[in-house]
Amino acid sequence: MQNRLPLTIDPIKAAQKRLDYTGVYLAKNAGRLSESVEYVNSDIHCSLSFGYDERKLCVIAVDAEVEVTLICQRCQQPFVSRIHVENKFSPVKSDAQIEALPEYYEPAMLNEFGEVDILALVEDEIILSLPIAPVHDSKHCEVSEAELVFGEIPTEEGKPNPFAILASLKNKP
Repeated sequence: MQNRLPLTIDPIKAAQKRLDYTGVYLAKNAGRLSESVEYVNSDIHCSLSFGYDERKLCVIAVDAEVEVTLICQRCQQPFVSRIHVENKFSPVKSDAQIEALPEYYEPAMLNEFGEVDILALVEDEIILSLPIAPVHDSKHCEVSEAELVFGEIPTEEGKPNPFAILASLKNKP
């Protein structure tokens, strides 16, 4: 097992050697993640495993975790969230290979040198795992759920039932 994580790697050679990596990517190197959250609190702790499956497809297993600060969309206050991602990828060179890939693998595009940008791959997975509308748990949020409801819902009294005619037809001999 390697302790130093690669930024880019040839996944075919790594799979032939059945390499495993565990380590961290520094938060300062995750620029796109920094733009997507309020603050990146920790480095990205990551495990990578390269191998082949029963169909002889090259597989990259990624397990990563990071702690970030997000802004609650209800109360506009920051809160800390731990993001954990696990996924399996298979390297591809073209759109045709993406179409032929089994649905349980995500495609990992190879660059012109036949390598995968692992940091970008991990960063993409974390960004995709971020909540669309981050909010605290309601018990920790400064804005209660009662404050989120406003106005009165009008009652629809006196509106005829559209199926009343069918009921009257059913009762006729």
